[in-house]
Amino acid sequence: MEQAKIAIIGAGVVGSTTAYTLMMRNLASKIILVDPQDSRCAGEVADLSDAIPFSNTCDVVKGTLLDEGQADIVIITAGAAQKPGQSRRDLLKINNEIIKQVIEGMKPLNPHMVIIVVTNPVDSLTYTAQKISGLPTHQVFGSGTLLDTQRLRLLISKKITVAQQSIHVYVLGEHGDSQFVPWSSARIADIPLTDFPGLNKNELQHMAEQSKQKAYDIIACKGSTAFGISSCLAAYCQNIIFDAKRVTPVSCYVKEFDICLSMPAVLGKGGVEQILIPEFNDEEKAQLHDTVMILKEMMQGLVKKREFAI
Repeated sequence: MEQAKIAIIGAGVVGSTTAYTLMMRNLASKIILVDPQDSRCAGEVADLSDAIPFSNTCDVVKGTLLDEGQADIVIITAGAAQKPGQSRRDLLKINNEIIKQVIEGMKPLNPHMVIIVVTNPVDSLTYTAQKISGLPTHQVFGSGTLLDTQRLRLLISKKITVAQQSIHVYVLGEHGDSQFVPWSSARIADIPLTDFPGLNKNELQHMAEQSKQKAYDIIACKGSTAFGISSCLAAYCQNIIFDAKRVTPVSCYVKEFDICLSMPAVLGKGGVEQILIPEFNDEEKAQLHDTVMILKEMMQGLVKKREFAI
């Protein structure tokens, strides 16, 4: 994909940081920002334009949803943040409406575009985006558990002094409390991670909990996360633009379960080109079952109300 035009819906902390990350990695010829807060969006565009001389990006503009509908890649970060005491189900209802309005406002869509959903609860909203857009499911995926995976790999890397790129382990399932790690398939140079010197199952599980908790810790300190997720989104875009065929966890539609959840997937110019479901042991199958049931239960109310009608 040459001269990629990338559109970002939502010019808040995540959206604007993602735009800057894309520029510094020279991944977009043009970046379009859209946000209902017109002044905020204009300010971010003006600020980002000062970085144009230091990148290969030719233009950063404030656009409309119709402009976004013709982009090559659309990143959706727009949505309400979860408030203290607010249930994820209530947040889902609010953000589900936002996703629907956003995608309807983008139509007619470029039939070849790839949509990346970031808004939480990301698994359920990725399903909504697939239904409302009418695009093939492989062209619409969610940010899922890549950041959770990278956090876990970093913790393991520091413990055993092996580069995280050589640590093959994934966080899968829901991007949330029911996410799980299939330790039985985790490897370093074909050595099972649970057998690697200096590691044991209890330590690994503790690190998995730390990685799951990290976002809450960051939010408690500074109010939001941005750098990690924007780096993940830039990596997704790079895989698409250069047709890299790299395996990375994304929230994608798995026909077997009829929901979206994170599994390792091959990413290329068409989006999710192949889903690679690992072999799970009995404990991991039970964890997968739990995460599938939780996601199905979250979606049930929306489906009953026929909120996916196009």
